[in-house]
Amino acid sequence: MSSGSLSIEASKNNTEFVLRRLHSLTGLLPLSLFLVFHLTANNAAIKGPEAFNFVVNTLRSIPYLEFVEISILGIPILFHGLYGLIITPNFARTDLVHYPKARNWTYFFQRITGVVIFVFIAVHIWQFRFNEELDFYAVANALKQPGWAIAYTVGIAATVYHFANGLWNFFISWGITVGKNAQRVSAVICTTIGFVVLGIGMSALWAFYSSPVASVEQVQSSERQAEKLNEGRISSSVQSTGLNTVQTGVTERNIKSQEAAKAIKGSPEASNQASQVLNQTTKN
Repeated sequence: MSSGSLSIEASKNNTEFVLRRLHSLTGLLPLSLFLVFHLTANNAAIKGPEAFNFVVNTLRSIPYLEFVEISILGIPILFHGLYGLIITPNFARTDLVHYPKARNWTYFFQRITGVVIFVFIAVHIWQFRFNEELDFYAVANALKQPGWAIAYTVGIAATVYHFANGLWNFFISWGITVGKNAQRVSAVICTTIGFVVLGIGMSALWAFYSSPVASVEQVQSSERQAEKLNEGRISSSVQSTGLNTVQTGVTERNIKSQEAAKAIKGSPEASNQASQVLNQTTKN
């Protein structure tokens, strides 16, 4: 083999090494951290609509939110997902017929869940990210549908498995856990973390699914009833104000009439003046 071919092969290997390291690193930072944060934020749903809506409104108030989403999340997700799809069919470890070891099975499911997650994230962004009226009720209405509930159950489970197994592989590939004992301990820790994160995600999903809010129609009906109730209160207030005005006028007339009647019993001049006042009051 010529020196030129060796140089090209070495350059190719170096490029692949760098890309794999970036692929592994973006899986941890920021994607794994964001996964934990995102599921924890959604877990506010177990405290009710007000708590979840508060979290949503707080996140939407982040300055330069679109820039943050694209630079810190969008680009890493695209790179990690697309490169993962590229390398998926290129590994012999996915050949479970000839390599049926347990680690190959975990690696196989890592590749499968990667494909599932790529589709799941695209659907999730399409469904909720660009919904300007997103709140607890909108999410609950969507996830109450059995099809979506099953899809999100599978999506969350696949994401958490990919995260936990990827974390374990990260420690190995970066030389943090080299020996077998260290890898066993790491496997226990990563598995425990995975179950905790899975519990957080599933409890949030259950909070939406089991919410008493059955449909958007019911929410809209409640809003219409509230509007009618407010209109009724305003109408009653207007009527009450008009009634008070009439009562005030009647009271003033009665007072003037009483004063006129007392004056009639006095002097003739006062009687004449009182009669005039009484006539004016009656006319009014």
